[in-house]
Amino acid sequence: MDNVGCPCCARPVHAPWTLSVTPWRMYRQWRPDGQRPSWSIPLCVECAEWLGGLVAVARGERPAPALFGSPASGTRRLVFDDQCHICFELPYGRAAKVAWIDPEGRKLEMFACDACEAWIASLASDGHTVRGRGDRQIDGPYGYWPHPNLRGITVGFDIADAATLAVVRETCAAMGMADVPSGERIRVVEAVRHGRRESAERPPAVVVLAGPRSRRELLAALESGAAAWSTIPVTPQQLTACFAAVLRAGPPPSWDPASCLAVSLPAETPRASILCHPESGVEPWDVAWLLRRFCRGYDHLAWVNDQIVLVPRAGADLIEAIAARLRPLLAGRATLEVVPAAEMPVHRRLDVAG
Repeated sequence: MDNVGCPCCARPVHAPWTLSVTPWRMYRQWRPDGQRPSWSIPLCVECAEWLGGLVAVARGERPAPALFGSPASGTRRLVFDDQCHICFELPYGRAAKVAWIDPEGRKLEMFACDACEAWIASLASDGHTVRGRGDRQIDGPYGYWPHPNLRGITVGFDIADAATLAVVRETCAAMGMADVPSGERIRVVEAVRHGRRESAERPPAVVVLAGPRSRRELLAALESGAAAWSTIPVTPQQLTACFAAVLRAGPPPSWDPASCLAVSLPAETPRASILCHPESGVEPWDVAWLLRRFCRGYDHLAWVNDQIVLVPRAGADLIEAIAARLRPLLAGRATLEVVPAAEMPVHRRLDVAG
């Protein structure tokens, strides 16, 4: 088939390559997932090579710097066939076969966890902003994110993942935050089984970074008083949004144990929102993690009225475009419903006079 037009770079060029994704699921053994259809994206030669190069960097096969938010294999080694061939983690429940198919039909296939599958899909379907070839109407120039003045605020780190630690250090340094060994105002920690280091001084506000397999560890940290969380991998914009959240005055939120999202009441002044409905058999955590991973950090993601609600900080006319960008990432995992502000429930205060 002669494809013209590459979704990755958004250019009207010949796209002879194909990125093919076949979802798999664990039914006693790995097999194709009957709930999620296979899909494919045409790619030009340049984009096919670019995506392959990003995977090679994530696998540690190339020394080139990775994109912010890219997965990393770290110190892990590929030993078993059912490890993710990109981040080398062991998938659980869901995964996918991702294949690069050249014009002659030759195939290079990789087994990927659901997080790495979504990462590849996000770049293949819309990678032109990442490559500096365009701006999203919603976000502005790539790499730009609004943030408060954090200069001089002290921060400490307890992060084992080297790639994540490098991103966090670089982000904090760029904003003039001071890295101190103790007595920090904000501490950024990785959700791990062995907990986090403690200090005899006044405890700092804690931001937790969690991978897709760390729900229990994350929930334990949140129940111990952590103020905000994001994913591993994390982007500078997402990290900065966490810092802004923990510095706001107010009591710590309560957390929904199924999704690890903050439990919120409906807004007094509702805004256009996106309701996220997990498919049958899909855990709320899996959907919440992917949304946190691929949403902008300053969008509001919460558990409202027993469901996952995303409130993008954007004009009402842009909400459908945001949902359209997220739908391919959640295909087979959740459906997204755009709800106008007028149809969202309203929280009303009870005023008692007497």
